[in-house]
Amino acid sequence: MRAYQFPQIETEHTTVISRFGGIDFRTHPTKVSLSRSPDMQNMICDQSDFLVKRTGWKTQHTYSAPIYGLFPLPDGTGFAVHAGSKLYCRLSTGAQTELCVDMNQAFSQAFVMNGVLYVLDGQIFRAVRRNAENTAWEAVKVQDIAYVPTTTISAVPTGGGTTYENVNLITPKRINTFIGDGSATQFQLDAKDLDDATVTAEVDGAAVTVSSVDRTNGIVTLASAPANGNGLANVSICFSKTVDGYADKINKCRFAGLYGGKNDTRVFVAGNPEEPNCDWQSGLYDPTYFPDLGYTRMGTDASAIIGYLKQYDSQLVIKSGGAQEATSYLRSYMMADDGTALYPLKQGTQGEGAVAPRSFATLGDLPLFLSARGVQGIFGTAVAEQRTIRSVSDAIVPRLAAEQGLENACALVFEGKYYLAVDSHIYIADSALSDQNGDPSWFYWSDVPAQCLATLDGRLWFGTADGKLCRFADAAEDHAYSDDGAAIDAYWRTPTLPLADWGRVKTVRDVVPTLMPYSRSGATVQYESENGQTLALSRNMDLFSFKTLDFSRFSFRCIPGAISYRTRWRQHRMPLLAVRIGNNRVDEPFGLLAITIRWTQGQAVN
Repeated sequence: MRAYQFPQIETEHTTVISRFGGIDFRTHPTKVSLSRSPDMQNMICDQSDFLVKRTGWKTQHTYSAPIYGLFPLPDGTGFAVHAGSKLYCRLSTGAQTELCVDMNQAFSQAFVMNGVLYVLDGQIFRAVRRNAENTAWEAVKVQDIAYVPTTTISAVPTGGGTTYENVNLITPKRINTFIGDGSATQFQLDAKDLDDATVTAEVDGAAVTVSSVDRTNGIVTLASAPANGNGLANVSICFSKTVDGYADKINKCRFAGLYGGKNDTRVFVAGNPEEPNCDWQSGLYDPTYFPDLGYTRMGTDASAIIGYLKQYDSQLVIKSGGAQEATSYLRSYMMADDGTALYPLKQGTQGEGAVAPRSFATLGDLPLFLSARGVQGIFGTAVAEQRTIRSVSDAIVPRLAAEQGLENACALVFEGKYYLAVDSHIYIADSALSDQNGDPSWFYWSDVPAQCLATLDGRLWFGTADGKLCRFADAAEDHAYSDDGAAIDAYWRTPTLPLADWGRVKTVRDVVPTLMPYSRSGATVQYESENGQTLALSRNMDLFSFKTLDFSRFSFRCIPGAISYRTRWRQHRMPLLAVRIGNNRVDEPFGLLAITIRWTQGQAVN
């Protein structure tokens, strides 16, 4: 008698993804870690273990020209907006005034010192400051308000004296002081071939009349002889002597770095295309004074200085690399015996060079910049002053390196994340999430046409090539989840999963996504296999709310707890599987807490 054989019960297996990391464009989809994604966009980690759809952006104002710079005012009341050839002051209230109309039509950068915003556009060095009445903001050329150095002190009327301060590159004006002898009316200056500008004089602090000026020989004649100074300088003469090219050394600079040892007491500027390997230092807390001898040349001019970073109590000067020379230089601070501040340089590593001057920022204590091979981080110790440059963006390099216009990329750090905008995409490094090697996790956003970034009032703003000034919405705002009314296509895809055994086919019984509750939301779940994509679920997932009440999608759900749904869509004979879940509807948030895949194992692959 033949025995009856009962069919073998298929064992159901479960794969659960409940922690989510960043993107991984580098690794093959079958080798990506379970918590990371080989394809994700417009998502961000709201907390350390779940994903949410990014909020959208809204246009706040439209200018008639590209926005080249966006700089928060020193008092936080608004922005200085560089649009085309104009510079505007736009307050948080929306009120706007035009500050100047002769800006360079190229990307600009800025820094703040002493409550003044200084703007470098490569053409004219400007200061945005409060006016004399303190009623409004104004933009002035720094050369018009520059510090006038006293180049020679305590000279006798026939000349000589003691050299005191260096000539200021940004202004032709200088001051000489003399010791009057009670009879001399002529005074020999320390320069000849003077400008045609007015020469003024003071005796004991009071203005006196200048009767004549021999500009060729640098001799000034006063209307009457000053009193005897008895060894003390009592005569002061202010004149102008232009040196060709001096002012342009600073006016043509494109970026700056603040440094002074343990305090940011001075400004170093660079980016002059005519002297690409040179930078200039300012006076103490005074960006209107750049001594003519306060410059440093680093390496050869075949490799340009691209930007500055600060680490510990040192300043890092990053060059473009190549030319078989160092990529970085380490600037430190020391005080000479006579009290003079010195900034010695030490040659650094020969790693990847920088390509984008506006990509420099510090995430936590990690200085970052963009190279042709991704975002580089500078690692080092304060004790031995050793620095190492290495990539922290291996996960995104395949896509990032292919972007157009890397030299125009811009970056900032906002809420503990490094935002890098290039070619309508944003790459985000999250310092709260890190890989096993310590690199930050990366996220990828699309459809964000930012070409300059800024923060104001705890919000992220950007400017576009077509003149739009935009702001990312807060989650609580109306219509927060659309880009100027357009839907945001946000999704997360699992790695391509063999589900335990590469050599056997599987039957996927269902996929259970667990989602964040919102008053109006939804999700689309797709299976991806060797046969293409299969839509398994497209469903509304709303909470009852009078604010978003819509009888066409009425919901009785009132408890704001996690929502789980089953796809109830079986897929047979699948050796490999990937699940893509997302939301691409206007004004709908989306949050992913977990994904559960239930499956059984079948026969061996033929």
